[in-house]
Order: sequence, then C-alpha cells, then structure tokens
Amino acid sequence: MLLIQQRHSLVRVAKVGVLARAPMSGAAPRPMMNDVADADWGPDNQIAVARYVEGHFRIEYPIGHALYEPSAGYVNNVRVSPKGDWVAFAEHPTLGDDAGYVAMVDSSGRKRTLSPRQSAIEGMNWAPSGKEVWFTGAVVGIEFQLRAADLSGHTRVVDRIPGTPTLFDVARDGRVLLGQSTNKVLTHVRGSGQDEEHDVSIQNWSEVLSISPDGRLLLDDEGAGSGPDYGVYVRASDGAAPVRVGDGIGYDFSPDMKWVLSSLTLHIPRQLFLIPLGTGETKQITHDLIDRSRARFLPDGKNVVFTGTEPGHKSRIYVQAIDSGAARPISPEEVSGFVPTPDGKFVFGVSDSVALYPVDGHGPPRSVPGIHPGEAIFSVSPDGRTALVGLLYGYAVDVMRADLARGRRELLKKIGPSDPAEVLLIDALFSPDGQYYAYSYFNGLSQLYLVEGLR
Repeated sequence: MLLIQQRHSLVRVAKVGVLARAPMSGAAPRPMMNDVADADWGPDNQIAVARYVEGHFRIEYPIGHALYEPSAGYVNNVRVSPKGDWVAFAEHPTLGDDAGYVAMVDSSGRKRTLSPRQSAIEGMNWAPSGKEVWFTGAVVGIEFQLRAADLSGHTRVVDRIPGTPTLFDVARDGRVLLGQSTNKVLTHVRGSGQDEEHDVSIQNWSEVLSISPDGRLLLDDEGAGSGPDYGVYVRASDGAAPVRVGDGIGYDFSPDMKWVLSSLTLHIPRQLFLIPLGTGETKQITHDLIDRSRARFLPDGKNVVFTGTEPGHKSRIYVQAIDSGAARPISPEEVSGFVPTPDGKFVFGVSDSVALYPVDGHGPPRSVPGIHPGEAIFSVSPDGRTALVGLLYGYAVDVMRADLARGRRELLKKIGPSDPAEVLLIDALFSPDGQYYAYSYFNGLSQLYLVEGLR
C-alpha cells in the first residue's frame, strides 16, 4: 500500500509529505519520494502522483512522466481511471485555498475540467464504470455533498448526507467508503498579560491571517453564513464581538491601522482591495492579469508585496505601489514570499532555500541560514535580527527564535490546543514584540461508513 508520511502544510491547506510504500503482510514503510500531495495505483501497478517540485506542483503518471503542471496553485486527490487512460485530480487555482475544480488529464497531457467551481473539494474517486468521477465538494462554504461529474462535464448530486461527508474510496462492486465528519477551523489567541488562550473563532471555519501590534486579529471566515466569497472580520484579542468589514480574504492591516488589504476569491485573476476599518468605501488598487495569493503592506504603507502569477510565467514575488504604477517582480520565478523586513528593504523568499530579496530589485538575494525551507515565518523582530519560525505539522508547533545572520536557533515555546485529538495546525502569528500570538488549526472528528446502493 501507499502512504503519505510526515504530511505538513506548504501554505495553509496545500499539504505535502513523504510518499512511502509498505507490504500488506506487515513491514516498516519504505520512503520513495519527498513533497508528495497524493498518490494512486494505476491498473498496470504504476503509480500516479501529485507532487511539489522546483517551486510548483505537477501530476506524473507513471512517476517521472509529467502529464500536467498548473501555472499557479496546487493539485491533489489524484485518481487513475479503471482503464488507466485518464488521471482525475482536484485543481486549486490558489495555493492557500481549497476551492477549485474537478479535472482530468490523459496520457498525452490533454486536460479537461469536469465540474463548476467548488468552494472546497475533499475526496475523489472514479465510479466503477469509469464514466464518472465521484467527489465530495461544496458549492458554498463547507456544505459538502457527494457529487458526480461525467466526462462531458455534467454534474449531479449522488446523495445528500448530513454533516460533512468525505469520499475515501469506491470499490469495483460500487460500495463506497465514506467518512462523515464534523470539521472546523478554529483560532486561539493569547494576549499581553493574559493567563490563558481564548477561542476567537467567528463561526466554525475561522483562520487568522494578520495580528496588529496591539493584538487585534484579522480573521478569514469561510463558514456558510459568510457567503460564497468568505468574510473578512476584525476581532480584539480579549474576545470582544467581531466586526465584519467586508467580503473576501483579508491579508494584512495597514501600518496606520486604517485599512485592510484583501482580495476576492471568486474573481480570477484575484486583485487587491483596501477595506476601510472606519467609514469610507472599499477601493480596488490593482487592475491587471496577475493572480495574487498572500500579500502584505510594506512598512511605509505606500506599497504592497505579494506572491503572484501572470500569464506565461510561474509564481514569483512582486512589489506594487498602492496609488500608481505597475506590479514589479523582485524575484526569479518559482519563488514565493510576502513577509517584508521591518525596514522595508527586503522580502523573505522561499524556493528550495530561504533568502532575502531586495525590494528595489537591485543586487543579489541574501541567504538566510536561520530559516529552513518549509517553515512558516510567524514574526520578525523590530530590529530585523531574529524571526520566530516553525514547521506547521501536527497538533503543536515548536516556535524557534532564529538568528537571521548566524543561523543559530533556540526554542522559544510550544503552542497548540490543549486537546490534540484530530488537530492539525495551519497558521500561527506573533506580534513583533512577542506579546500577542494567535494560531489556527483544523479539527475534524469523523465516523467511517461502508455505503451500499448508491447510483
């Protein structure tokens, strides 16, 4: 059998791990390949994989033979058709979002999209006939249903199931292995002088994306009540009532705490908006063909930095003035990043290593020995000498204080919920002075069913 071990998040919900295989008779798994999102056996005993390589995702079948490589985002849920002539997969245009489409690709690399946009896709497999791909998806929020898409792109609901169903497998005789889950994304915060952490989730799917110096949190809520394009909320660390400030996903507070930098997930390519924290109207500040993911203000409040992808190019880091001017790339392709240094002169960029890229575009990048590829940057100290980093994997994270010049590291603390059952951390942030921190985690409790008679 095939297993994914040591699974961890690259960015939010995009997860990879070590592909391993083990005999059913019993033996320790043997590692095969790093940075694999999903894998599946074909009828010829060859293996199909969705993997992250050289800064981007691709589908291979068999291993080593590339079939499809999206220009942005990520792919997972690879499933080989019964005849081995198609590989179905979920394509997510945004690296940090599980919204996307059911698609398939043949042995010559021809790709076909089979479903309308889903706000989330969890689980997929071929019907025994090979004429449909069954999947559990949600058109709005996290209202999952078991659906089917035929090879012409027509979709239907196979069955309406209470809770959050997840399709795990379809047997050759039509029996279905199905999970029924109660899934949540929750956010906890601990503020200055507080003895305990507080749950500051809005509904049941709230993730923290920014934390202000005074401990205010910028939350992305994707619960059904927030609408198809999600909701941007601001909430104090003491648990006071949240304020919904707009639609979309909020990325960052402006340095003067007057605006929220955001984007709308339903509109591709995604543009950037400024949502006022007080009175006023939302402003769209970009109008081009670049699709943007995570973004932040530079410390001057006049420019923003983001990871983006434009037609004909792979993802890279851009800087753009808020009031005027075009987006300007400051890194090579296949480099992502959005965290600036406190002086606004550099941006942390990640590929197969971590480096500081000059915002003005002049000069080579500087190596950062203190941060390992795959680690998240939780905060950077006001003097720019150290950063709090960690690997978001499992139910807790070791927060390391990394010396950015010398590479020395020390354990600051471990954070995570008190009950580790079915928990996977997906994001964490500290204020620059370390007085406030918040983290978000996925929590899923499920039952497993064998379902017969579905058509």
